[in-house]
Formats: sequence, structure tokens, C-alpha cells
Amino acid sequence: MNLLKRAILIIAAALFVWIVAKSDPLLIWRQIVSLNWRILVVIAAYLIIYYFDTMGWRWAFRREVQLPNLWRFFLARQAGEALNYTTPTAYIGGEPVKALVLKKRYGVNIIDGLSSVVIAKTSLFLSKIVFLLVGIILALRLFKFDSVVATGILWTFLGIVGLLVFFVFLQKKGLFMLGLKIARKFKLSEVFEDKKAHLEEIDAAITNFYLKERLRFFRSFLSHLLGWFAGLIEVYIILYFLGIQVDWIKALVIEVFFKTANSAFFFVPAALGVQEGAGYAVLAALGLGGEIGVALSIVKRIREITWAGFGLFIYWTSPK
Repeated sequence: MNLLKRAILIIAAALFVWIVAKSDPLLIWRQIVSLNWRILVVIAAYLIIYYFDTMGWRWAFRREVQLPNLWRFFLARQAGEALNYTTPTAYIGGEPVKALVLKKRYGVNIIDGLSSVVIAKTSLFLSKIVFLLVGIILALRLFKFDSVVATGILWTFLGIVGLLVFFVFLQKKGLFMLGLKIARKFKLSEVFEDKKAHLEEIDAAITNFYLKERLRFFRSFLSHLLGWFAGLIEVYIILYFLGIQVDWIKALVIEVFFKTANSAFFFVPAALGVQEGAGYAVLAALGLGGEIGVALSIVKRIREITWAGFGLFIYWTSPK
């Protein structure tokens, strides 16, 4: 497995270098440097998206749970998101970390924490489907993409829908107890056997939430959906600072293209190379220049690394 991870990382790094070299590296460098202090605006502006996503997770708790204030809640979320970003775990490896940080730092019951991350991930998936659907319809109706790109976008969208259906199916069957049964088959259940009662409790908490807290689930879904659409702000600001003005429809198409590519290659750590390729492809297709797309991708990556570093700091300084 470690060999596979290294191979993926090497291929991704090679793809990154190839895309930059294939473009105009000097132009890309000049574009990025031209941002100067304004890169801080880009980094800070993402707090808008983080606010909606943090609220999306916050609404995934049952109403009786006493939660820390929004800032502390954000810190716990950021610790998990940093691991999601830096490890090839399909953006789920950091989810238990969020619950653990909430427990260790702020005393939130681990049962509530673990059930909430599953519920929040479900509402996040559902909102992503709606967001991508809107973007895909606009992209395919208003802009000309070649058949390969269009087919790739549609298949990725269908794949995300399939993952959501499968994820909901697993929850209905009892996600955590199903995991224990699988571990037993592979004789890996020794660590979890004494946690069986807790696993059953988490599954029951998830089921009860869907039955009794439908309004809170809808609010979680709506918060995440607003977060996806708020991502357009980042695209618009970066391109504006790079001297490119786009309307909000083009900003939506660009952001959807990024999210689709990252979803299709979820196993690549930090979407290295994937994000740059997506940026080149979509901005070239829109007639804005592939090099600008690579510059946009790298600026987004600078923002990602900054916030991921902050999240890792929170994780490392949390009680173990």
C-alpha cells in the first residue's frame, strides 16, 4: 500500500511539473507574483466558504448537544480537513479527527461527534450533487467542450451520485456495525470488539437524527450548498487580481470543473497535478488562456496549503 501511495504521489508530481512546463512557466510566475499582498485577500476570503461549511457540520448535531462557540468549532473542523487534504483517503480520513478534537478540546461526546461527521458528509455529498448539476447544465448548454471532456464530467457526476446512494445504503444497514462485520471477516476486529456497544450507539444516533431532526439536516444541506456557491467568490477574486474579468456564470463553470476533476481523482493527495490540469483545460476551453488557468490553480493551492498548515497545527497541538 505504501508503494502504491508513493507511486501515485510521484505520478501526480510529474503531472504537475509537465503541465507547468507545457504552459508558459515565466508567464505563470509573473501572474502569481503580480498578486503581491493581495494573496492575503484570497486566503482571508475563503473564510466565507469555511463559515458555511462549519455551519453545515454544526447543524448535523442533535439540538440537545452543547457545542463550543463557532470559532472553536471551526478549529476542530479545520484539523480534520487538513488531514483530508494531505492524505489519499478520499476526503474522509480526517472526519474522525474532527470528532476526536471536539472531544479532547471541548468535551463533546464522541458518539455525537462521530455520528455528526457521517451526517454532515451525507449533506455535503447531496449539496455537491446539486451544485455540480447546476454547473454542468450551464456548462454544456452555454459553452463548447469537446466530447471527451463532456463525457468525463458527466461520468464523474454519475459517480458522485452513485457514491451518495451507496453511502446512504451503508448508513441504513448500520455503517459502523457493518464495518465491524467486515473487520471480523478479515480477522482485524480485535481492536473494535470491546467497542461494539459504542458502534451500535453511533449507528442508532445517525438513524434517530434522520428520523427526528429533518429540519436540521436540511439546514446542514443548505449551509453546504451555500458554501459550494460561495466558492465562486474565490475564482472571481483571483481572476480579477490576475487581470481577467469573468461573469458569475463562467466563474461557476470554472469552479464546477475544479470540483469535478478533484472528485474524479480523489485518491491523489492534494489533487496535485489534477487541479493544475483542470485549470488549464477549463480556461483554455473558455478562451481565457490555459496559462491563466494554471496560475489560478496554483494560487488556489497556496490558499489550500496555508489553511491546511493551520489545521495541522491545531491537530498537533490538540490533547492526545
